[in-house]
Amino acid sequence: MKKKWLATVLVTVLAASVLSACGGSSGTEQLNKKKADGSGETTTLTFWRAGTDAQENAYWKRVISEFEASHPGVKIELSEAPFGNDMETKLNAAYASGTSPDVLSYTLASVAQRASLGQYEPLDGYLSNWDGRSDMMENILDTGTYNGSLYGVGFIPDPRVLLWRKDLFKEAGLDPEKPPGSWEELADYARKLTKKDGNTTTLAGFAIPTASAWTLWQSFVLQNGGQIIDEQTNTPLFDSPEAIEATEFLAELVLDGITIPNNSDKSNENLFPNGKAAIAYDSPAAYTNLQKENPELVGQIGVSGPIARKEKATFAGMRLLFMSSQSKNKELAAEFIQHIMSKEETWKRYTELGTPVVLKSLEQDYIQDKPEVNQAIFDAVSYGKGAAKVTYAGKLSEIISQNLEGAFYGKISAEEAMKQGVEQLNRELPNLIGK
Repeated sequence: MKKKWLATVLVTVLAASVLSACGGSSGTEQLNKKKADGSGETTTLTFWRAGTDAQENAYWKRVISEFEASHPGVKIELSEAPFGNDMETKLNAAYASGTSPDVLSYTLASVAQRASLGQYEPLDGYLSNWDGRSDMMENILDTGTYNGSLYGVGFIPDPRVLLWRKDLFKEAGLDPEKPPGSWEELADYARKLTKKDGNTTTLAGFAIPTASAWTLWQSFVLQNGGQIIDEQTNTPLFDSPEAIEATEFLAELVLDGITIPNNSDKSNENLFPNGKAAIAYDSPAAYTNLQKENPELVGQIGVSGPIARKEKATFAGMRLLFMSSQSKNKELAAEFIQHIMSKEETWKRYTELGTPVVLKSLEQDYIQDKPEVNQAIFDAVSYGKGAAKVTYAGKLSEIISQNLEGAFYGKISAEEAMKQGVEQLNRELPNLIGK
């Protein structure tokens, strides 16, 4: 009896030693343990992304294939939906039915709302021993932090940089190597570059969206030293003198006909990538896509940081990786996120998609690869600011855009538009806060 007890103890100690030597219980280790038990089960992670473009779809298929190859017994199911209402509806239905994805690639605007609803899992505990965390740019980590916890890992920055067409500058008698250096120069250049057929603008001197214009407008408000909202007290700040002055500047240009009516939410209406604007604040993708579709323009597009007025500022969107609080494979989901954020994979993402890097260790390699472009982009990622982290970010941008549209079409003054917008938001805030 004593020998049998001793043998049992030895087996137990040996097993514990083996597990200890493995250094913990990651998702892969748990999976291997399950397979060692003879279950032979396949663990499936679900991964959803907002967006449906073919290039990024191919990227994700390659990433998933490599992760599955390095994690025997793991299968990742990819699902996609367009940004906006399609993804919102899909996510709401999934969370309601308990079928939300383990990992989600989604927007900064979702952080506050879905974190406050308990739908996003705080990542701090899962990433505390991850070496890559210390390599991430601090402002990128701050972007995914809400109420002191890290809910999202930023991995696809979308900063707005100043783009201009050198060929059109030459036609207009402007120095093609000299972008506008002030708001006044921007207005002057835009008027010189605009082409019209009668009263119809055929080439926008400066691309200003006439619908859903809040991201461009935010860049100008921030450059002018203004703010959009106090995220801690939910106090709207876009009726400040700085915000009103920025609105007046843009509205005057629109009323002068220097842009073509367009909605920034509709990619087919985006002026610069479609060759219908001479100057724009747009994403690095616009720079890439315009040259891809028009090889004759290679070398004819300038890139610089945004125009500074009182502050060096620009809008910078961000896609982040989130983990669902409903995930039943959180350790494995964390491993997938870490794989996506590895130095090797971050560089592959840049080479395959042109995505700006977010790791400090890749800064010099990134800039040196294309110094004429990447320095400006990296700077914009460093100081760019995205959507407000409030639970009503969608409503906030909707109210601002609606009132901007009124000012752009001369239905209301810029000052009245901003003050009206603040009144609207204040009326709705009691019902919006906490939703």
